[in-house]
Amino acid sequence: MLIIGALIIPFFIYALVIHIKFSRSENSKNKKGKIILAKSAKYALPVIPVGWLALELYHRIIANIAYETYRDAMWVLVLLLFTIYGFSIRRYTRRQVFENQEVFGE
Repeated sequence: MLIIGALIIPFFIYALVIHIKFSRSENSKNKKGKIILAKSAKYALPVIPVGWLALELYHRIIANIAYETYRDAMWVLVLLLFTIYGFSIRRYTRRQVFENQEVFGE
């Protein structure tokens, strides 16, 4: 689990930078920006409950999980949560920019 967490860290840092840049921009304060944040959260928030459920099912049905592995898995889930959140913000902002260019091009 620790290796997976180490592999996710660069993506996490990139997603964190995306989130910080978006939250400090003027776009995040208008109505479309709030919709982007809500849609991004809609895709990112199920990571924790689904991952936790999968971890518990594995622990109860297949094999026992050591505390250190459980703790590392929770950190991986948190990293995945913020990574998915940041990348979905990026996706929606790029889609918004593309749609705005398409409208202004006509």
